[in-house]
Amino acid sequence: MVKTIFVKDLPNLIGNEVDDLFQIKDLQDKSGKEGQAFLELTIADVSGTLTARIFDDVEVLRGKIERGRVHRLRMQVYQFSNQLGIKVLDVERVEDYDIRHFVPSSSVDPAKLEEDLKSFIRKINNPQLKTLLKRIFVDDEEFRKKFLLAPAARYYHHNFIGGLAEHTLQIARVAEAISVLYDVVDKDLLIAGALLHDIGKVYEMEYTPDIDYTDEGRLFGHLIIGYEIVSKKIHEIEVVNRFPADLRMKILHMILSHHGELQFGSPVRPLFLEAQILHFLDDLDAKAEMFKKASDLRSESNTRWSEFSKPLGRSVFLGELEEEQK
Repeated sequence: MVKTIFVKDLPNLIGNEVDDLFQIKDLQDKSGKEGQAFLELTIADVSGTLTARIFDDVEVLRGKIERGRVHRLRMQVYQFSNQLGIKVLDVERVEDYDIRHFVPSSSVDPAKLEEDLKSFIRKINNPQLKTLLKRIFVDDEEFRKKFLLAPAARYYHHNFIGGLAEHTLQIARVAEAISVLYDVVDKDLLIAGALLHDIGKVYEMEYTPDIDYTDEGRLFGHLIIGYEIVSKKIHEIEVVNRFPADLRMKILHMILSHHGELQFGSPVRPLFLEAQILHFLDDLDAKAEMFKKASDLRSESNTRWSEFSKPLGRSVFLGELEEEQK
């Protein structure tokens, strides 16, 4: 079923019956003035949230609902006391849906993200690194699709569909530029590390459609998951071709050390230049996204400053509004 009606459309559909896909974010048992039981649902999609209610066949329909998942809802939209009312008539759990209809997604075209990823791989000169990157991102179509959909975080930065690819590619672009400025840097190693550093997030998080951690993600974290993915691919390459031991250690070290310090989750600190640069670039891109998000939230009491940003631990100075400057 293709989704055509969104939460934002429902207030304009009073008097109509709607049959479409919505996430049920929450449900609560309620009772009316005369004690009659009903269910109150919070329905959602990428456009917003609204309250809907089930008055008939409460127990039967409750059994069809899984909190947080996407369902096909048949609903009657009506008005009472100048308020919007949404009565759910039927519920059916669905598995086939476009995740972008329920979770914010990258503003960059997915096709461009994919082409930029492949472009970086084509520019790698080191034959072992090129083979490794191709095995992960080109030959493994299922993994590539997951990588291009995955968010980079649950809350703080690039927490949207396509966020992981957007974050990864931006780091690779800056890595490429830095490699020109510092000729001591191994360009291929730094770019390969940039492309591989966060791939464990593909399995660390899920989006069903809410972004959350998987059991594997909670137990191991994306550094260890990423280390295992790359380690296994290198082993597959070694079965037929030589993969230098030092290169293997360096690329795996970059994955494990890219958080920079033990207190930030890295089991080791960066111990060579490319690993250190990768840590700085990862932190830079994450912080830039956090400042961007904070800048979108001007404080109501003081428009020259943002609201307090929890990930940054501070408010951000914004200066004057554009209309104030004119």
